[in-house]
Amino acid sequence: MLTYISLALGAVFLVLFMVKCHKQRSVIGVYIKNLTSIFFLLTGLTATFCNADYPDLWKYSLPIMMGGVFGLMGDIYLDQKWIYPQHNDQYLNLGFISFGIGHFFYIGAIYKHAHFEIKDMIVPLIVGAVVTVCNLILEKPTKQKYGKFYAIVTVYCMILGTMVGTSLWAAIQTKQIAYIVFNIGAVLFLISDIILSPMYFAIKQDKNTIFNFVINHATYYIGQFMIAFSVFLLEPVCC
Repeated sequence: MLTYISLALGAVFLVLFMVKCHKQRSVIGVYIKNLTSIFFLLTGLTATFCNADYPDLWKYSLPIMMGGVFGLMGDIYLDQKWIYPQHNDQYLNLGFISFGIGHFFYIGAIYKHAHFEIKDMIVPLIVGAVVTVCNLILEKPTKQKYGKFYAIVTVYCMILGTMVGTSLWAAIQTKQIAYIVFNIGAVLFLISDIILSPMYFAIKQDKNTIFNFVINHATYYIGQFMIAFSVFLLEPVCC
């Protein structure tokens, strides 16, 4: 029950945030957004307590929670770039780093729980490489310019794509509903970043529209909540 309450409250605060900040960012809006992020952490935490009888649950839930913590930190850093535009580069880099570390924790959670071996990472790494190459190829056609962020964007895309690939491969290999839900969340995370990219790097036309704002945040938060909720859905995996 507590897990569902966390999900519901997270949805409420997400709607409040989008209503408050869809036209202009504000300090109050940032606090509301941070509360929304806290609720996906609470979703993972309450799911851990609800599934406490599951053997070695912490080996999966703890990395998921840590990934959520770094996601919250990434949110905070990216919000600061709107409030303090003079420090845009610093906060954007910190946002990339925080989310990248969070994705490493997500990858680790699945790798450990699904009993992956090194060979099991071949497909995820291929997915990561495809996502990265496609992103770089589409930079000019989509009228974006990464400029001094080219290197960190490239590394981040590889990590994000590998996270999507890891959850996809785990879902295919085990048919676990937890991994299927995780993978859907990971894909939504990817979609969110695809929408966010031109909002940051478009050369001429301002892509920070209300439509992009709403879709970006909706896909991001639904993705994070689904990843956290996967803790609630865990089943044993045979070695």
